[in-house]
Amino acid sequence: MSNEILNKIGEAAVLEQLAEECTELAQSALKLARKIRGENPTPKSLEECKASLQEEAADVELCIDILPDGYIDWTEYSRTIARKRMRWAIRLASKEAKNDPKNQ
Repeated sequence: MSNEILNKIGEAAVLEQLAEECTELAQSALKLARKIRGENPTPKSLEECKASLQEEAADVELCIDILPDGYIDWTEYSRTIARKRMRWAIRLASKEAKNDPKNQ
């Protein structure tokens, strides 16, 4: 079915849709963060905010799935995820070490 969608709307339209869905995912994440912090009220419930995040994440994944072969190298993608996860953990550990009173 993914090829059928791609054939009907074309690569450029899928990329445009992906960009739109990424923006909507970002807005959902920001709304959920507002709800969690409670500093800037939103009328949505926590459950509604989580449901919106899930919906938009699914939309993003769907668009990525529809992209033609060759747009995403899945082997390299997995390596990139692992590398970025490690870098994030190292940065957090470095921050903790800097904030540790024993190191000051």
